[in-house]
Order: sequence, then C-alpha cells, then structure tokens
Amino acid sequence: MSSLSFSIISSQFSTYAGLPICIFGIIGNLLNIRILYPTRSNPSSFLLFISSFFNIIALSEGLLPRILAISFNIDASSTSMLWCKSRLFIAYSVTITSLTCLCFASIDRFFLSCRSVGWRNRSKLSTAKIAVIIATTVIFASNIPLLVFETIIDVKSATGNITQTCVIINSDLTIYINYILRPVLLGILPGTILSITGWLTYRHINSITGIQIRGTFQRSLTSMILLQIVAVFIPIIPFSTVAIYQLITSSVVKSSYRLAQEALALNITNIILYISYASNFYIYLMSSSSYRRDFLQFILFWYHRNYTNNRIGTMTREQFEMNTASITRQLPRPVN
Repeated sequence: MSSLSFSIISSQFSTYAGLPICIFGIIGNLLNIRILYPTRSNPSSFLLFISSFFNIIALSEGLLPRILAISFNIDASSTSMLWCKSRLFIAYSVTITSLTCLCFASIDRFFLSCRSVGWRNRSKLSTAKIAVIIATTVIFASNIPLLVFETIIDVKSATGNITQTCVIINSDLTIYINYILRPVLLGILPGTILSITGWLTYRHINSITGIQIRGTFQRSLTSMILLQIVAVFIPIIPFSTVAIYQLITSSVVKSSYRLAQEALALNITNIILYISYASNFYIYLMSSSSYRRDFLQFILFWYHRNYTNNRIGTMTREQFEMNTASITRQLPRPVN
C-alpha cells in the first residue's frame, strides 16, 4: 500500500465517518439544549446543558474544518489570518471546556450519591455556575498564546512550489500542545476523573448508601451521565495512545511511508474523538425514560402545532391546547 493510498483512506474516512458525526452531533446537541432547558435548575442538568453549547461549537469549529481540509481541500486557515489565529484557540478551548463540564457533572453525581449529608449538600446550582465560570475563564485565558503565535508562512516544497500554510511559530507552545494539552488535558486527565467518579458513583447507587438518589429524575440523570462517561472514555483511549506514541517517537527519523501511516492514524483517532461531543443526545435518549418522555412531548408539541397551523379556522387555540394536554396525560409517567 502506497503513501497515496493512506491519504485516500484518510479522505474517505473524513467524508463518510466525519460528516455524519458532525451533522448528527450538531442536531443532537440542539435538541439536547431544548430538552434540558426546563431542568437547568438542577446542577447536573445545568452542566450538561452548558456542555451541549460547547459541543456544537466544537463540532462546527473543530471537526467540520478538518473534514473540509482533508476531504475537499478547503482550508481557510492558509488564506485567512483571522481564521489561522483563531482556529486552534476555539477548537481546544471549547473541547476542553465541554469535557470539564462533564467532569463537573460526574463529580456532582458522586456528591449526591454519598452517605454524608455534608457531601450531598455540595451539590448546588450556585456551585456549578461558579465552577463553570472559573473553569471557562482559566481555559480560554490559558489558550490565548494560540492567538499570538499562529501565523501564515510560505513553505517551499521539494518541487520548488511555494504554498502558504498556518503554523505555530513558537517552539515552547508547540511543546506545550504536544506534551500537555493533547495527551493530558484532552485525554488522560478527563479520562481519569470520569473513570474514578463514575466508578464511585456506580458503587454508591448500587448500595444502600445510594437510596437518596433513587428518585426517577435523579436516577435518570445518573444513568445518563454514567453512560456518557463510557462513550467519552472509549474514544479517548485511541486518541491518547496515538498522542503518546507521537511523543515517544518524536526523535525518530521516519520514512514518508511511516509518516503517511501516522497521519492516517492521527486523523482517524481525531475524528473518533469527536464522538464524545456528538453522542450525548442519543446516549440520553437510550439511557433515560424521563428524557425519552420529554423528547416525545417535544415532538408531539411541534407536530400538533404545525398541524394546527395548517388547519386555520377549523380548530381554536383552546381546542389545540386541550388536545395537547390530553396527549401528554396519556404518556406513561414514571413513578418516583
């Protein structure tokens, strides 16, 4: 298999795997925002609600440009200085913030599952809001160097052609990205936090000490978060493995064939990683009966609203609201 074959495979994977992840992920997160909005007064719901906002930005500003560049040779970062300087800043900031919100939600579930009243009282909406504000400020501020040290330069190829490309011109920043940001902040650290808090929460809710969170709504939230932890942790493994491999072999002289293999592996694991930001709605739909019920109510509301709009004059607004309320009452209600 030639180096060109690896490039073709990478392009095909970006098109047929990356595009569906991006499209369905954005749609799912939009629905997630709408369904979680009424329950945002709950700390975990609020954190998942905020995470969905950052997921949409991550998919549209991180994954979509990668697909366009690899599959369609559309790379605005090589022609627009504004996009060159902002692309990694936005992509890294929102992805780390989204993972941080999920980590906070997992920690909140752990607090709520504890035997101690003092630990359970740590689960507060005000605490969640303060944590999000502080974390977002720190994350975005720490990535400001990406705005400063990324620029467009002219690169001369082996054939003598000169092309423009967007690169990081500061070696220390490159070391930080390769040794800390990618393997640790996007992989090892959130994976460790989620696995530990998820395991502790699961152990608590399966014991007598977890009886206080066995209400339907709280139990549904816990199921949603625990299953999402699994969906986030699995893509992190190959991504972190490739990132660590690149660090270990960074001083090795590599052939063009091996570089092509590594580029393919890097692209595949990067795209797979975005499943973490695209799958939350579908995970919640599978894991929570109350979430499915809220989603069904949302669909019925819009269906009957559009149906009523098409029958102007045949049904009054009061009749429509009575019909919608009747349908809602017929839906199965879980018992706390």
